[in-house]
Amino acid sequence: MKRYLAPAMLGLFAGVDTLGSGIAFATLLFPGVLAAGLGTGVGIILVSAAVLSLILAWRSTCPNGIPLVQETSIAILASAIAGLLPALTALPPEARTNTVLAILGVSTAMTGLLFWLFGRLRLGALVRFLPYPVIAGFLAGSGWLLVEGGLMMITGEHGLLASARHLGDPLVQAKLIPAALFAGLMVVVLRRSSHPLAASGLMIGGAVAFYGLLSLWGIPPEQARNWTWLPTVPGDGQVSLPLPTTLISGADWSAVASVIPAMISAALLNMLGLLLNLSGLELAQGKEIDTNAELRTSGIANLLAGGLGGASGYVGLSVTLLADRIGATGRSAGVATAIVILAGVAWASSLAAAMPTFLSGGLMLFLGLELLLEWLVASRRTLPRRDWMIIPAILAATIFTGFLTGLAVGLAISVILFVYTYSRQPVIRLTADGRTLRSSVDRAPAASHALNSLGTRLLVLRLQGYLFFGTVEQVVTEVKAHLTAPDSPSRTVLILDFRHVSGLDSAAVSGFSRICGLARGLGLLVVFSHLSLPVQASLRRSGLSLATPDAAAQQPLPQALMMADLDHALEYSENILLGQHGDLSQTPAPMVQHLRDLIGNHPRLPDMVTAMTRRVLTPGETLIRAGETADELYVLAAGQVKVQIALPDGRSLRLRTMTAGAIVGEIAHYLGGRRTADVIVETPVTLYCLSRQHLMHLEEADSGLALLFHRLLAVTLAEKLVLANRQIQSLQQA
Repeated sequence: MKRYLAPAMLGLFAGVDTLGSGIAFATLLFPGVLAAGLGTGVGIILVSAAVLSLILAWRSTCPNGIPLVQETSIAILASAIAGLLPALTALPPEARTNTVLAILGVSTAMTGLLFWLFGRLRLGALVRFLPYPVIAGFLAGSGWLLVEGGLMMITGEHGLLASARHLGDPLVQAKLIPAALFAGLMVVVLRRSSHPLAASGLMIGGAVAFYGLLSLWGIPPEQARNWTWLPTVPGDGQVSLPLPTTLISGADWSAVASVIPAMISAALLNMLGLLLNLSGLELAQGKEIDTNAELRTSGIANLLAGGLGGASGYVGLSVTLLADRIGATGRSAGVATAIVILAGVAWASSLAAAMPTFLSGGLMLFLGLELLLEWLVASRRTLPRRDWMIIPAILAATIFTGFLTGLAVGLAISVILFVYTYSRQPVIRLTADGRTLRSSVDRAPAASHALNSLGTRLLVLRLQGYLFFGTVEQVVTEVKAHLTAPDSPSRTVLILDFRHVSGLDSAAVSGFSRICGLARGLGLLVVFSHLSLPVQASLRRSGLSLATPDAAAQQPLPQALMMADLDHALEYSENILLGQHGDLSQTPAPMVQHLRDLIGNHPRLPDMVTAMTRRVLTPGETLIRAGETADELYVLAAGQVKVQIALPDGRSLRLRTMTAGAIVGEIAHYLGGRRTADVIVETPVTLYCLSRQHLMHLEEADSGLALLFHRLLAVTLAEKLVLANRQIQSLQQA
């Protein structure tokens, strides 16, 4: 029994609620000289609501989702139609009605087309990138338009100032005071009670009280209608639903075209509202909703409703959650809602004529107050002050200049705040010099010691994020501070690493041109590392020449150099510094001198050389192969080798480069096991090797000499550890 009772109860509640709101919406859309179309407008809105319910009951991804005609889009269109009243007055009554219905239908069709396109292209998530405060401001602005519409229904004047001039009229006060009381009562009751009959009960109670007072005071309904306490619905009380062809031929399409911006605004707001409701349902129901599928279904439903000249709508959050609570979990809830709505269409004109003006106006005031309270007042507790200030700004622009201006103001403020906020995000990931950042080249002790003192001449900036006009100034300012400050050390090379840069705009390109110009004036070499192809193209389009390493070899100090990555840029820069210091990286030295540089002077250094085996290798030979047993260590006397690993795609990745004076394989020598990388000879190499077995023999036969070898390895490992710690500290500070 509950299987059928729950959907029936929900359908009755949702249907009655739609009847009441449909009449109020129609009254808002057909004010004053447009009142001749009120009955037809009510019927069209109700039929379109039934169509929405049936389509979503059939295809929605939320089986018990109940669509509602949306008051926000009605508010926008009503405001636009009110602005057309002078032009519409010159039209015959039937043409006025057709024009308003055409505006309503085209707007709904535009909403449906937007829904369907975004769902078909799977772009539903894109709309969620609109800043939340802007969405809140739009909805608060819509709330104001509903409040303004409610006042227009009561005073018969469009605009707050025009309505204010009639507040002294006793007949207006007789509508305004009960409308305000009804709206306030609705706010209080519905915030304290979630009972499905609360809203319907208040509306029915208000109507009963109104007619009871008319009877008590002896005021006939005709007199109340003359005082505009009741709406005037011309005709015989029957609802006549115009055919789409009638709307096409009978509407003033120039007037329809003039409100296209308002239609676009309504469509966008409907998109945002639908996605917000779907997000709320996902959170409340604890299950994922296919947003794109729901957009397509809602799009088809709105296209059909728009073809009838009806109003737009989509799944409602509160009524769908109510369906969950009372156990209406199937698609029959939407069907039941449609049946109740269609049953009321036959009496739509009579219901519209019998609905007191204060009740329709009060309902509009209530809907507007709810939006203002939720999106203007309640959001103050959840949003930062700076973000929240966008909402009253949009609301103020909507009040004084209109919804479209409010829309533009909100977007403009959001863009400005985004640029301001993002420009304060650090785009300099790391600032370091050559003392803390080193290349992966193991150099001779003398060269390493020289780099410790020369490291201040190398400045490295690792950049990150998207560089644009709001952030590039950080880079320019940082470079100036390090290059031109009175207490800054003398610099030779500036490295700008782009590994974590996602892109840059023309203003950022101009900033780097300024940096290169400043560096050129100070005699510095600028090295760009890890440039993507788009960034390279942008820099070159600005007129900045980027020299490759081969071209740089022909220029003592090129303007700007481009390297594959930071490691190669550091290696190149270190070579420049060492070259200025006497080219220590290439100075040949005897093996004894390398050992003396590592562990200091000792009378047995020649014995260490004698204890090792001398080998000479040619370029391309493999000194160490990954997977081999680690049973030897090597000391390079001359030449250069590289340490690399093989990647899954067949390419090789360089890990380190080692030059004269470097020790190869000491870690694996101590730990044992297998080699983890290949060591390839790059230039003619002279090296000395010591096997594990021979070292173990020395420990027994000549412990003093063995101790020197262990001291050599300990010093080497300690120096590598110190350098690694410096780099880790730099990265932690970034």
